[in-house]
Amino acid sequence: MRRYETIFILRPDLGESAQKDSIKRFEGLVGNNGGDLVETEEWGFRELAYRIKGERRGFYVRLDYGGSGATMNEVERNLKLSDGVLRYLSVLVDEAADMATVRSDIEVRQKRAAEAKAATDARMAAFAADRAAAAEAAAEAQAAKERAATEAAVTAAEAAAPSAPQAVPETAADDGPTEPDSDSQD
Repeated sequence: MRRYETIFILRPDLGESAQKDSIKRFEGLVGNNGGDLVETEEWGFRELAYRIKGERRGFYVRLDYGGSGATMNEVERNLKLSDGVLRYLSVLVDEAADMATVRSDIEVRQKRAAEAKAATDARMAAFAADRAAAAEAAAEAQAAKERAATEAAVTAAEAAAPSAPQAVPETAADDGPTEPDSDSQD
């Protein structure tokens, strides 16, 4: 069985439900014409290199399937007739492909991609934790600097104040209250 890959671009103004319907329709065409659908990838909206039918963006879809030349011809014929399709391209990937092997290869690839994504997520989480710890350490260092500056200011203020004890005004006699002289009155 031959293995084909068809990539087509849908109009961006179709709406999500119409996009899904179009994709299902082309997937069904593969099955109805003796083909074996291996994988469908929706690449999503992308900018086009140049305007196609007045559009600057398009929704990209990739079909990976096995079948005869007639299967691919029928898929392309329907793509050509569809108003929602801006462009399409079909490529013969393998002249004689074993679909079971192709499926297992795709599953292995998807598993490796999932593991790589999990490893990347773990690295990103560790990086975020390191950044948070560094930010906390920086905040602690800043707080310590501020405390040291405050203590230095207090010490400087104490050093600038006079260190001699304050003089207490002296009274005439320290032995008790003084009474007016009675002799001086005449």
